[in-house]
Amino acid sequence: MPPQADDADPAAPTVTVRGDALLRTEPDEALLWITLSALADAPGPALSDVSARSGRLLELLDEVGVGEAERSTTGATVYEDFDHTKAGRRSLGHRAVSRVSVRLNDPAPIGELIARATSDLAARIEGPQWLISLDNPARLEAARRAAADARRKAQAFAEGVGARLGSLIRLSEPGDRHVAFATGLRAAPREPMPVEPGEHEVAASVEATFALELDADE
Repeated sequence: MPPQADDADPAAPTVTVRGDALLRTEPDEALLWITLSALADAPGPALSDVSARSGRLLELLDEVGVGEAERSTTGATVYEDFDHTKAGRRSLGHRAVSRVSVRLNDPAPIGELIARATSDLAARIEGPQWLISLDNPARLEAARRAAADARRKAQAFAEGVGARLGSLIRLSEPGDRHVAFATGLRAAPREPMPVEPGEHEVAASVEATFALELDADE
């Protein structure tokens, strides 16, 4: 077992390097945000309109296979809407808004969901935002490659000063490198929209400190 930092001789030569790795893999999750809104003369009718379409949205989510655990209402508001003119503010009525977030582990139904939500429910769509889950095997592979990169760099530094690379003293991850990529889809025809997840980047970094072994006469 390598010595801990507190056990290392502070006068002994060491080298500290940063290892990095970047690889590409298919995302395994996608996020969509679906917003329903309605404008009416009074708050009640506006809210009733949105409430009715929200019920139909839940039915749609059931149909495309989005379970209750994968959807969440993230906002519901009712407010008076205004138009700003040269003569001042003019009330347009009252607007009700409801927003639902949806998490999908399969990209297949995304196109149908976007098409039907926009055409049948006049919904506004944000997303999909592609995610690579924390337990995706690509993350561990990136970590292995980052550690190997750190050792290669340390070896090169050691050779550059005429030393031998010694044992590992410290290994730490400098920060969270959770990667997510997003793209916006605002509208869709009634036919399912083609949605391609593609491949996205997984990054990993590690900081490593190694002992340096010098010849006795150096």
